[in-house]
Amino acid sequence: MKLERLTVRYEGLTVMQDLTLELPDRGMVCLFAPSGSGKTTLLRVIGGLLRPDSGRGIGLEGKKPAFVFQEDRLVPGLSAEQNVALVLDREHQPLAGEFLRKLGLSGWEDAFPAELSGGMKRRVAIARALAYGQQCKEVVYLLDEPLKGLDEQTAATALELIRRQTADAPGFFITHDAKEAQAAAEWIVCLEGRPMQVTRIVRPNRLE
Repeated sequence: MKLERLTVRYEGLTVMQDLTLELPDRGMVCLFAPSGSGKTTLLRVIGGLLRPDSGRGIGLEGKKPAFVFQEDRLVPGLSAEQNVALVLDREHQPLAGEFLRKLGLSGWEDAFPAELSGGMKRRVAIARALAYGQQCKEVVYLLDEPLKGLDEQTAATALELIRRQTADAPGFFITHDAKEAQAAAEWIVCLEGRPMQVTRIVRPNRLE
């Protein structure tokens, strides 16, 4: 899988220019950079939500994106379980409750978003992405600061589930937290500057 010479201009700014990055076909890659550097823009390009001004992604054709956005994006009038089930076909509906329970939300399946804490809503969003990813044969996981707002123990549980689910599929995990980056990914892509450029690609135990 490869991103080849991506250039993206957004609101008059050149976010990235001729960015090239070769990536493994499976396992989690962390995009590690300071806040506001363009990580989310890059994730949107990978997921097909934003068209680059030039360049292309090779090896992403036909893969369905399983997103966790920075915002939880839950439907207010649907329960937690219905929000997850919304992206699933009839055969895979049971995955909704299964992933909510795996994320510690047993007993909250029928609660509406307004009844959930911020961390609980975050877990519903994670459950939705992971359940959808399990349904799809060809998937790429796109997780934009998925652990935001979770306490340490809950984040560790969520991260372990994310790692298991993404072991056999490509995935991208955005964070500006070095500890999260080392725990989440098999490879860490360090990005800096404007236009954003790759400064190095390291294994987690090499990030300092």
